[in-house]
Amino acid sequence: MGLPINISMRVSEITQPQKPQAPLSPEQARVKAMQQGIARQKEALARERERQQNAKHAQKMSKLRAQSLG
Repeated sequence: MGLPINISMRVSEITQPQKPQAPLSPEQARVKAMQQGIARQKEALARERERQQNAKHAQKMSKLRAQSLG
C-alpha cells in the first residue's frame, strides 16, 4: 500500500513549489503579448465559424420545418 495520507497537510505542501519568474525584458514582453493576442484571435475565429455554422444549420432546419408543414 502507498504512503499514508496526512489530512492535516496544506495544499501548498502537496503541490509543486512554483519557481519565481524574473521580470520579462520589454522585447520578451512584446513577443509574449503578441503570442497571447494570436491565441485570442484564433479562439475568436473558431467561435465565429461555429456561430456561422450554427446559424446556417438553424436556417436549414427552419426551411425544412416550413416545407414539412406546408
